[in-house]
Amino acid sequence: MRLLGRLLLLLLFAIVAAFFYQPLRSLFQVPASAPDIIQQLDLEARPSPVYFLPEDGWLTFPIINQAARLRVLTHAGAHSEAKKEAPLRYVLKYQLLDNDLRLLHEGRYTQETRIPQPLYKDGIPVARNLYSDQALAVAVGQSFNMQLDALPRTAFVRLRLQPLAAPLKNVAVRVYYEERMSERQASVAWERLSQVQKERLTQGVIYPPELLTRQERLNLLERQWQPVGPLGTSPAQGTLFSIQGAETFVDPNLVPRAPGLYAGPDRLGVLPIEEEGRYRLQFIPLVDEGLDIELAISHVTEQIEQPSRERISLDSDPTSGERAFSPGLLVVTPNQPGMLDIIPLDSPEEESALPEPRYLRVWKVQPGLAVNFQFLPGESSGTSLRLDLRAHGSGKTLSQEKRIQAEYRLLNAQGKVVDAGKLEASVVPSMIDRVADTQPVADLSDPANFYLRLPPEAVHLEVTSQQQLLANAYTRPDDLPHRTRVPMDYYAWRGDNAGQPSWFILQPPATEPSTKEASLDAPEIEESLVLHVQSRPPGRNPELLAGRYQWEALDPQLAARGARILIPRQGEENLRPRGLPGYFQSLKQGTQIVEFNAPGVARRLEPQLIYLREASAPFSLRLRIDGRTVRHELIGRRGEISLPPVSPGQHEVELDANSPGTWFINYRYPDETGYLRRIAFRLQDEALRYPVDKREDGQLVGARFYSLGEAGEPSTVRVRITPDALKEEPAQEWTHLERLYQIVPTTEEAEVGHVLDRQYGRLSQGQPILINLGADIADGPVKVEFSLQSGAPGYVVFHEILPGQHLRTRGFNEEDDQ
Repeated sequence: MRLLGRLLLLLLFAIVAAFFYQPLRSLFQVPASAPDIIQQLDLEARPSPVYFLPEDGWLTFPIINQAARLRVLTHAGAHSEAKKEAPLRYVLKYQLLDNDLRLLHEGRYTQETRIPQPLYKDGIPVARNLYSDQALAVAVGQSFNMQLDALPRTAFVRLRLQPLAAPLKNVAVRVYYEERMSERQASVAWERLSQVQKERLTQGVIYPPELLTRQERLNLLERQWQPVGPLGTSPAQGTLFSIQGAETFVDPNLVPRAPGLYAGPDRLGVLPIEEEGRYRLQFIPLVDEGLDIELAISHVTEQIEQPSRERISLDSDPTSGERAFSPGLLVVTPNQPGMLDIIPLDSPEEESALPEPRYLRVWKVQPGLAVNFQFLPGESSGTSLRLDLRAHGSGKTLSQEKRIQAEYRLLNAQGKVVDAGKLEASVVPSMIDRVADTQPVADLSDPANFYLRLPPEAVHLEVTSQQQLLANAYTRPDDLPHRTRVPMDYYAWRGDNAGQPSWFILQPPATEPSTKEASLDAPEIEESLVLHVQSRPPGRNPELLAGRYQWEALDPQLAARGARILIPRQGEENLRPRGLPGYFQSLKQGTQIVEFNAPGVARRLEPQLIYLREASAPFSLRLRIDGRTVRHELIGRRGEISLPPVSPGQHEVELDANSPGTWFINYRYPDETGYLRRIAFRLQDEALRYPVDKREDGQLVGARFYSLGEAGEPSTVRVRITPDALKEEPAQEWTHLERLYQIVPTTEEAEVGHVLDRQYGRLSQGQPILINLGADIADGPVKVEFSLQSGAPGYVVFHEILPGQHLRTRGFNEEDDQ
């Protein structure tokens, strides 16, 4: 019995010793000596015990007091020669276990960190974190929280590393559990804190700890993170010293710039002007080289015309100049790098009118470093893919033109390749976008866009290249109509909230193997950059601006109801001389001199007179041209009559009517007050179907919709494009086959036009419906269908525009005189 009692006593002692080993061990250990540099430079350092995670086993931590939340902090140690600010990645696996060591949950966290820039004391660099016994570069600490409310039976958490990749050497970990105090416990704990501890705890408060209220002290102490050590008799551990008392080195290249938008000779500044008024342009050079500051300004407006251009010199301090601008885009090119700002002078606050910065994350593609994207397979409807590729010089200026090449593979859920191909394009350095952290370097190209329709089974995209490229991937369901708010979505300066995006960006998965044999434990290798992007000025075709194009109105199916409409010329396409027969200017009652013009006509032309009246009663009209008099007995509110032939040139015209009205006559050179007569087709209950012969990529067709609704009454027009065939290979142009255009006339636009073939009905100013037939559509017949989905009806003029010189043919019949 005595022997048995001694054995039981020995067993009890062993259990107690094992339980109290970790808390008591620190009492008998000699504290780790601080690194010598701390003493040499008289620095302060805060030591923290850390434990090194194994790669071939688990480090187990107990959950104390059934804590509801854990915090895990990790510090990666790398080779001492590791590059500063280079991204480092490591993966932690974790398991949550109950008291019987049964697995409740498992997963992994991927951490990305970097070696920070050193601190400086007396001109000597000092690492921010140091080990006393290891010559390692310690990366910025990373942390994550574990919420255990859903797993109340959790008793242990186990951690381990996936194999580390160079230059990483080890990963140290600290684990904390959340301890919650009652109000009474917090009050007692506060009184037990030293003055130094109180000041450290309240360092985020603007007044000293003595002035804290009882509730503020409770808020600071009711939730505390308490450290917990791992189980086991000899876990690998060390002491990490956090350096204090040194200064941060400020890199001149990273000093915050003056407020504004970066711009320079190779980087345009794009400034949206939402409201007409006077503005102050302000420019601060990055480096004062004594040069006079000049800004080249291009002002892009809604008018289809060559943007106005001017060059201004800035003076005074700060360098600035004042100008009046109408709504549009200002494209500014300074003669030297600097920060650009624009301030509205009509605003009482005179705050900057710069738009909010827009950023885009892009992913690196380079030799040996593929980028992967994952998407859902198409089931009920197909999915289309857009891939944007850019050349990147990695801090070196790009050449004026560069040929980029890449390869893509589409894989199914089993890792089998279902489609593959090559992508090639020529790109030029971007003057709009830039890498966010390399302002003065033009090392980025404009994007090359590639589009393709995905096979239904495709779930994975892999992009590879032997060049340094940047990639973005986007998808969109094929049955999702493309929505356009007319006209605000056409112009970047309108200032409205963004509409529905056309494409939806994809993020690369955390780790996505390209084949089934790829290791699931492989670390992430995708790297990314952040770009600063701006609105792109709308393109202006020089052929259209010069009037060298063929404009042709197209007719729909035979059953469509057509009518002549008269609408103000303002906002319509530029009028060329050949359009003078359809252009009308007002004619006053009484005698006046009128000059008739018609290109290519030397002897005879036949003008028309349009009348608009409020009354519908019959009336008499007398018109005398150069002494010849014609009389008409007319009826109705509106109509059109033909006049006697005249020769081009000046003529004396006298108009006399016994009823008030508005009168218009054609064949006169245009001005801003004129009207256009068009043949339009009513869009209400029946759809309008137009055949189009697609002959070239980027072929421009479009329409104008003239609403019959009042101001603020919306109309939604649906446009369906049905080609004979779609190309299967990737294309660099894209056509949305189904579109919705929402058109809302403003007060200024509503009820300004007339339907000449109806006695009632006022039309709004026409709004454009723009359609590009891209390279993804095979050449040949294409059907374009317009239907009114909702809202007020209206009239449609559908047309085709062919830029460049086109031969106009005229047919005639040859008859035999015999």
